Amino acid sequence: MDRLDDDPDDLAKWGLHCFCLGARSTPHHVVKMDDNGRLLYRARLGVSRTELRHQGIDPLDSQIALLRAYHLLAVEDDRLVTTFPVLGSRETAALRARMAALADVVAPEIAADVSAFTGVLAGRGLVHCAYGVLFGYVIDGLVWDLLRSDGLLPSGELSAERPYWNGAFWAVYPPREGAIGTNEVKEAGAGLTMVWTDPTVEALNRLTESPALRPALRAAGRGDLPRATLVADEGHAWTVVGDGAWPTIPLIRRREADPIHAIGHRIAAKVVSGLQRDMPTAGVVVAAHELIWDLMDALEAAGIVRRPAVFGDSQAPVNALGAQMFLVVDDGAS
Repeated sequence: MDRLDDDPDDLAKWGLHCFCLGARSTPHHVVKMDDNGRLLYRARLGVSRTELRHQGIDPLDSQIALLRAYHLLAVEDDRLVTTFPVLGSRETAALRARMAALADVVAPEIAADVSAFTGVLAGRGLVHCAYGVLFGYVIDGLVWDLLRSDGLLPSGELSAERPYWNGAFWAVYPPREGAIGTNEVKEAGAGLTMVWTDPTVEALNRLTESPALRPALRAAGRGDLPRATLVADEGHAWTVVGDGAWPTIPLIRRREADPIHAIGHRIAAKVVSGLQRDMPTAGVVVAAHELIWDLMDALEAAGIVRRPAVFGDSQAPVNALGAQMFLVVDDGAS
């Protein structure tokens, strides 16, 4: 069987990524079930069930049905075919080198705006949140919004045909070390974004289980910020109070009058412009995911931002986790 260099022949050991906002269930756990990762690796070029049996893999009909239900596998005549991109180490190395080079070009183009962005948060007493807000709201947020408005992203809308997830899913090897990402808890008009890392994701998830959170988000979405369940500091910071301690975090209003949004939009536009100048064959979603991490690395290497120590602290206290969270209130709320 054709191997990709010395890459593992089990996609469960690869980096798995899904751009699928609004998903009810992402494909990651399905790839990691049973020997699905080995099956999908072999099916990337098409494989028959007879060939699989000769390689020690004998999938059940229910196993094939689940992979098809999650749109990870197609059946073409008598062959099973993996339906998502699989980027081995050679392809991944080439893509990452290209995106790292692009990040080195884009970082100086956005440096002044990033400094202004950080300055706004410093003026609000929230400079320790600058790295998290820059990544979560701008680089891993507004950048995607602009790509979507340019028609460059797949739809994430669920349907009867795709009830679990929709969008893009892919595998890369080797997995990206130290990658960060964002999760969101959203109610009408307001959303809490958490910038997670492997060491802090469990602690952040525990905070979202607070029964005080969703009522507070609904109040914020109605524009009812200064009520008993919320503490607003000059309209720029937000704290959930109730059944436990919560850190004070930045409050961002999604409108031009909020300088965090306005400056962030300028930064995102320059990032998207750079990506469109150097559109890779791997596809914009895959490339942009690599670029956002390289860009944060380039900004940090240039001394423009600094990644807080809490991002790597699995024992971080709740107050320190505020550096990884922010509240976004939609334009209609005030």
